[in-house]
Amino acid sequence: MAHLIKLEDYVSRYQSDLHRYPSQFTRMKKERWNYIKQEWEQLQSKDKSTLKINSDEDEFIEKEGNLFTLAVAKMKNWKSRKNNKENIVVENEELNADLTIDELRKQFLDDLFHSQLRWASSSLLEESSLHPRYKKDTILRFFSQQLPDNFFLMYRPVFYIRNAPIELDIILITPNEVICLAVLNGDEHSVFEASSDRFWTEYVNQTRKKRISPLLALSRMSGVIQPILEEADIQVPIRKVVFTSDGIIDHRIGSTKTELIDHRNVEDWHQKLKKNPTPIKHQQLKIAEILLAQTHTMGFKRMQEDLADN
Repeated sequence: MAHLIKLEDYVSRYQSDLHRYPSQFTRMKKERWNYIKQEWEQLQSKDKSTLKINSDEDEFIEKEGNLFTLAVAKMKNWKSRKNNKENIVVENEELNADLTIDELRKQFLDDLFHSQLRWASSSLLEESSLHPRYKKDTILRFFSQQLPDNFFLMYRPVFYIRNAPIELDIILITPNEVICLAVLNGDEHSVFEASSDRFWTEYVNQTRKKRISPLLALSRMSGVIQPILEEADIQVPIRKVVFTSDGIIDHRIGSTKTELIDHRNVEDWHQKLKKNPTPIKHQQLKIAEILLAQTHTMGFKRMQEDLADN
């Protein structure tokens, strides 16, 4: 799973310590999966012992002006109960021996996605009001769940440039490059006619619609990111991608360095991203820190009684 380091203008705990939280989240994910898989295997072998997974929580302690965290494996929602069958409950969904390993993994990833949203909308002492739409956002879920641990994801980040907020689309910070993505939302019957003009045309269900060219969004994104990195004396490739997972992009643009990804080539493109074996690099962390420092953040102090619940 990619690290969701920034969501809109929400408080993100990655902003407080980018060097620590990626490894902590990856370790937490591995521990959770090993535990739940082991319990599922016990169910498969008809083990009738009572399953008990202790809930846990982060404890945040402030002492002599220094803030430090006692973090243990996140198992809060992994409770157990015993009816006619042995069950493991994840986010109020029962996992039982009838599940296949693929179904188990899907429910596991869905639960972990909610953890990602919590981490992307709260820090140790602050939080933001997470809009409910993000729990059902299929694009956010795809890029969060289906990319490897060595990717950093910024989703609709709001940058503060020249005293003005600018909302961008999607930024992927990989070990080797920065990828700017503009998403075309359509349906499975949409055909987008691409052009170098200000507008593209979407043909769907015998109708024709004008759509603002996603190339404009990509140009705005690179226009924000490139100067920031140049000022920090960082040289890294910036790749531009127009993405639609459902429709088809009819390419009628002349020479362009922008990749056009639609449902015909999205799986190949996705597999290439997943196969990136390079571990997180120092420069990648530096790029993420620099970009995070330029983002706009709005949050409020967390209630004292809520600190232990995240």
